[in-house]
Amino acid sequence: MQSKQHTHGLFFTWPAVAALAVAWFAGSLNAAAADAAGPEAGMLATVSSTYTLAPYDVVDVSVFGEEDLHTRAKLGSDGTVILPLIQSISLSGKTVAEATDLIQKKYAAGFVKDPHVLLTVLEYRRSTFSILGQVEKPGIYEIPEGTHMSVVDAILMAGGFTRIAAQNSVRVKRLVKGKADVIKVKAGSMADDANVPAFEILPGDVIKVPESWF
Repeated sequence: MQSKQHTHGLFFTWPAVAALAVAWFAGSLNAAAADAAGPEAGMLATVSSTYTLAPYDVVDVSVFGEEDLHTRAKLGSDGTVILPLIQSISLSGKTVAEATDLIQKKYAAGFVKDPHVLLTVLEYRRSTFSILGQVEKPGIYEIPEGTHMSVVDAILMAGGFTRIAAQNSVRVKRLVKGKADVIKVKAGSMADDANVPAFEILPGDVIKVPESWF
């Protein structure tokens, strides 16, 4: 028989009280993260559950009742982050909800009994891509906010192809669910033929334009 908490004619079961405590704790952590990260953090915490994590995002990870496990860290270039006890874990390519579930499962596997994890994105990575090889100005470039950039746009931003570029052998390296994927793109054909679909560049992409052998 479950024990009950009576208050002014109302009663709550202990599981209900525990659930309310967890909800209160989550709200408190969101508020604390917002205070620490600036005026925009509270807004980020409320809209970030479907946001897909990527390298250089800054996250705050808390486990209810486990202050020693609280971590604030930036995802590395490979999309991983180091957390207490479970060490390195890949979060890039996962939504905040998916990453939270993964961390909970890792802690539940022998470290914390019934862990309740709160993951908040404190700072989003800048929307940049890298381009190297046979372009006039290799480097890191920012994707203008609110725009869709094609691989041709990216190459033009980098000054265009060099004379010896293999225009139809461009390779785009992209992290997909934490794993590197290399996509071959015929950028020259895209630039010359309006019927060839454009290839969109995403934040974090690395574009390599090789040298032509002919």
